[in-house]
Amino acid sequence: MKFHRKFKKYGNLSDKQTFELLRERAKRLEGVCYINYMAHIESSISSNPRVFWSFIKGKRKGFSFPSCMKHLNVSSTSGPEISSMFSEYFYSTFLQSNPGSIQVDNNLQPDTSAPLADIASVEVSGDMVCKLLESLDLNKSAGPDKLPAVFLASCSKSLSVPLSILFKRSLVEGVMPSLWKSAFISPIHKNGPKNIIGNYRPISKLCLIAKIFERIVYDQVYASLKLTFNSQQHGFLKKRSTVSNLIVFNEFITSQMDNGNQIDAVYTDYSKAFDRIDHEMLLKKLISAGIRGDLFRWFKSYISNRTQSVVLNGYTSTWKSIPSGVPQGSLLGPLLFIIFTNDIDVCFNNSQFLLFADDMKVFRVVNSPEDSALLQDDLNKLNTYCRVNRLDINVSKCFSISFGRKRSMFTSTYNINNQSISSCNEIRDLGVIMDSKLLFNNHIDKIVKKAYKLLGFLIRSCKNFNLMKSIKIIYCSLVRSNLEYASQVWNPRYGAYISKIESIQKKFVRYLCYKFKIPRRSYEYHCNQFHLLPLEIRRQAADITFLTKIAQNSVDCPDLLEKIDIFVPERQLRHKSLLHVPLVHTNYRQNSFLLRASRSFNVLSVDFLDLDIFCSNARSICYYLTNKFSTSI
Repeated sequence: MKFHRKFKKYGNLSDKQTFELLRERAKRLEGVCYINYMAHIESSISSNPRVFWSFIKGKRKGFSFPSCMKHLNVSSTSGPEISSMFSEYFYSTFLQSNPGSIQVDNNLQPDTSAPLADIASVEVSGDMVCKLLESLDLNKSAGPDKLPAVFLASCSKSLSVPLSILFKRSLVEGVMPSLWKSAFISPIHKNGPKNIIGNYRPISKLCLIAKIFERIVYDQVYASLKLTFNSQQHGFLKKRSTVSNLIVFNEFITSQMDNGNQIDAVYTDYSKAFDRIDHEMLLKKLISAGIRGDLFRWFKSYISNRTQSVVLNGYTSTWKSIPSGVPQGSLLGPLLFIIFTNDIDVCFNNSQFLLFADDMKVFRVVNSPEDSALLQDDLNKLNTYCRVNRLDINVSKCFSISFGRKRSMFTSTYNINNQSISSCNEIRDLGVIMDSKLLFNNHIDKIVKKAYKLLGFLIRSCKNFNLMKSIKIIYCSLVRSNLEYASQVWNPRYGAYISKIESIQKKFVRYLCYKFKIPRRSYEYHCNQFHLLPLEIRRQAADITFLTKIAQNSVDCPDLLEKIDIFVPERQLRHKSLLHVPLVHTNYRQNSFLLRASRSFNVLSVDFLDLDIFCSNARSICYYLTNKFSTSI
C-alpha cells in the first residue's frame, strides 16, 4: 500500500513495479497459507471435528442472536436487559410451590412393600476420581467455579486425593456445596422467529468437578436400582434406545394388523416435564425406591437450593433460585426423572404403553366401543396420576392415531382432563414418521429430501478439499447417518423406495469420480473401490447386528428376546436354518423387523458357517456382508 500511494502521488513507474511485485508475492503467500489452512482442516476432521465446524461457522454471516429481543410485548436491545429477560422466562417454567425448605422425614417409610433395592452410601476412592479427571474432554469450558477441563486433567494426580476427601465428606454429612449446585444457562433456538425469547430452550453448564462427583454417585445408584426400572422405559437407560422402543411398538402393531385388528395409540406430551418435578414428591419416591441414610440426605441437599444464571454474549443475569425440577445437563437429572415416573404403570390395566424419558404412547387393540372405553379408562387414570404428582399434560400437543388396513376403520375420540385429543393420520415418533398404514413412504421422502440438502452442503463446503478420506468422513457422519437412523423400523421392502434412498449415495459416488478424475464405471464397482457398501446392504447389516445384540443381551429388551424363535426340525434336513420364520398373511408383517432380520441371518449363515447369533459381533457381520458383496461384482 505504501508504494501504491507513492505511485498515485508522484507517478513514478519504479514505484508501480515495486507495488506489483509485492502484490504478487502477497497473493502467492496468501494462497500458500490458505492451502496449509485447508490441509489442517482436512487432517483434523477425524481427530477434532470442531475445526471443520469452526471453518463452516466462519463462512456464515450474521450473529447467533438478533440485536433486538422480545418477550411479553417488551422489546430490548440492551445486553444486560436481554439476559435478564431470558432469566425471567426460564424461571417462569418452574413449578412455583412453597419456596423454602423441603420437609421430608428422614425416617419416612414407603407406603408399599419393601423396595427391591437398598442403598445408603456410595464408595469414593482417589483412583476413581483420578480416572474421571483424566478422561475429561479438554475442549470443555469452565462452569461457575471457573475451573477449565485442561487444568483439572493436567493436575489429575494432585487433585484426586483432596477431591475424594471432599466427596466423601459431602456424602457423609449429606451436604452438596452451593457452588456445585449452580449453573450457567445458554439459550438455544428451537423454532420460530429468533427474536422471540419464548422460542428458546435452556442449556445448562455445570461445574466439571460436580459432574465428576455425579458420575461416581450415578454409577453406583444405577447399579443398585437397574432391576427396579420399568421395562417399558427406554430412555436414559443402558442397553435401551429409541430404536428398541420403536421396534417393540412396531412388532405389536404389525402382528395385530396381520390378524385384521385395529390399534389405537395416544401420544402424550408433558409441559416442561424436567423443570416441574415437585421436590417433596421426588424425595418420597427416592425413599420408596430404596435410597436411605446419608445418601438420601445428600440427594435432599442436591436437589434443593439450586441456582442458575443466564450467560449471553458476555452478559450475565442475576442468580435465580430453582424451586422445582431435576437439574438439566446433569447426569443424575434423567435418573431422578425415571425414578419419579417409575410407578406410572399403575395407570394401565387395559392398555400397553412405552416410554422414552417423558415421551409416552398408550395403545391397545380397538375393534369396538368397549375397547375404546377401556383405553379411555386408562387415560383417565393417567390424568389422575399426573394431577396427584403435579405433572402437567399439554393436551394441545397430544395426538391419537389409528393403525390398520381395514376399509372401514372404527373411529374413536379420546380426551384427557375433559379436553379432546386431536386425531391424525401420521405422527413423528422418536424421529420416525409413523403413518396409519405403516408404509413409511412419508418418512422416506423426508429423509431423502434432507439428505439431498446435506449432500449439497457437503459439496459446497468441501470444494477445496483434496483428501477423499476427509470427504468420506463428512459424508458418513452427516449424510449417511441421516439415512440410516432407526432403519430397523422402516427398512423398505419395495424397489421404488430402495432406489430412492440409494440415489443419494449414487450421486455422492459420481461426485467423487468427478472431483478426483476417476473413470466412470458401475455403481457397485465404485462402492467397492471407495470402500462404501450400498445402503441396502448396510440396512441388512443393521438388521442382523441388532438381532444379534438382542440375543447377546447387548440390547436389554425382554419383549423382543422372547420373540426370537430357534428352529428345531423334526427330522434331519440338508440345509439347516437356525431361526424359525413363521408364515404370515400380509407383506407388511413379513417385512417387520424380527421376521426380516431372521430371514437375513439365515441366508447369510448358509454362506458363512462361522456366523453365530450368540458370538458374532457387528464387525464380523459387516465383514461377511462386504466379502459377499465384493465377490458378487
